[in-house]
Amino acid sequence: MKKIKVKTLIDEITKRVIVELKERSNTNEGTGFDNIFNNLKNILPDISMLPDNIIDVSKYKESEVIDALKNMGYIYRKPTGGKLHFFNKKTSISVYLIQKDLKITLIP
Repeated sequence: MKKIKVKTLIDEITKRVIVELKERSNTNEGTGFDNIFNNLKNILPDISMLPDNIIDVSKYKESEVIDALKNMGYIYRKPTGGKLHFFNKKTSISVYLIQKDLKITLIP
């Protein structure tokens, strides 16, 4: 009888911890990309957020967008299938500039 109560208690605590960790993770991811957008908007004011966390920077030249990313602490890494990969060591976040459409995404 005691083993069943202990197991039930452990299962309930485990579920609550997992739910809490998932909620924190989702909040941090959303907040991080919003921060990228807001910081970029300070440098390039004529940008917009599209669905699926894509930033439209098509009103600017590619060189202007690259300079803005560098000013924000992003370092150019390499091209990846029509996208330029930038990495920020301070935040450990990668962003990708789609060269054809001039859009920024987190998806490689």
